[in-house]
Amino acid sequence: MAVAIGLRLVAAEEVDAVAVAALVNRAYGRYRHLFAGQRTSPSELLEEAGPGARFILAEEEGRLVGSALLARAERFIEPDMLGPSGTSRPAVVDVSIDHPWRDALYFGMAAVESGWTGRGIGKQLVALAETLARREGFRAVALGTVREFGLVEYYERLGFRVFHEVDHPAGHWDFLVPHRYCEMVKVL
Repeated sequence: MAVAIGLRLVAAEEVDAVAVAALVNRAYGRYRHLFAGQRTSPSELLEEAGPGARFILAEEEGRLVGSALLARAERFIEPDMLGPSGTSRPAVVDVSIDHPWRDALYFGMAAVESGWTGRGIGKQLVALAETLARREGFRAVALGTVREFGLVEYYERLGFRVFHEVDHPAGHWDFLVPHRYCEMVKVL
């Protein structure tokens, strides 16, 4: 059931990094059986966001219940992550031309407060990201997720497609289990 919440866009340098990092860590806490440690700290949140980034904040009566990072997707392209899912990567790729995240708005570190999931907040965050991407001339919205979180299917229902997956062993990114990182894109 969707709830009426307020969404606002805040520049990364103006966001309450302590509050947003705490929300992100609580949201990622639902994956404790897969992931050890915390997802981010206030300083890591701002470093990951980078220059020119923004956050969508979802609030209900002044209480932060959801958030998502928005930034230029090219900032998050990793050369060793190029190539469509299940295919060999070319030796040399011009990411400015060939990568699906080229000219895309990155939607990352999405978090919804425990107890608020299943109420449409995530869909509202994605919808606003898509609206902003269109308005600002981006050709797509991009994101990355770990398949074991169970969110690939959720994002596929919202129109995203996986274009690359890579296996990682336990221990990578503080994961307790082997996991698959998926890069996804929705062309607008």
